[in-house]
Amino acid sequence: MAFPEYEAVSTDDFLRWIGTQSDRFELVDGRIIRMMAGAKQSHNVVTANLVATLLPQARKGGCRTTSSDTAVRIGQNTVRYPDVVVDCGPSDPNALDASRPTTVVEVSSPGTSAIDATDKLDEYQAHGGISLIMFVDPDVISAKLYRRDERGMWQVEKYDDLDEIIELPEIGATLPLSEIYASLYPAPRPRLRLVEDGKPA
Repeated sequence: MAFPEYEAVSTDDFLRWIGTQSDRFELVDGRIIRMMAGAKQSHNVVTANLVATLLPQARKGGCRTTSSDTAVRIGQNTVRYPDVVVDCGPSDPNALDASRPTTVVEVSSPGTSAIDATDKLDEYQAHGGISLIMFVDPDVISAKLYRRDERGMWQVEKYDDLDEIIELPEIGATLPLSEIYASLYPAPRPRLRLVEDGKPA
């Protein structure tokens, strides 16, 4: 299947096409975008730790936890591939996309942080089924969680201490930061310091 250079591609056509590709792509506003190849070890370790921690807990509630290759459709012309997806919809072994992606996690990489925090955040928040959006820095102790409340409003939570535990009742899980960064030695998140009389506090 080939597409005219300037013709917008639908999510259905994209998902049929991508199954024939060896490289990785996403669909953004109807345009096919090549994804960055390769990732640092810290990125891969954090992703694996997230899946290992969430999978057995979410499974008890009938949810499936996958990484990287599960598509999330957003509207009619965007398909993203989060680093981690918890899908709580009906199971279909042949499906190429999540049926009800309740939770999505993006592990930041050099060059993607700005896109994750702006474009992807807006897209995920516009998806009616997603209730938890998390961004994790693999090299600094930092996790930022966007949680949809019962009114449909988004609340923001920040975590930057290895002793903290993120409660995720939406998928029946708890997520200790120590498990996210297990086997890694991330730096503490830089903290703002007050300046008084022209001198650092």
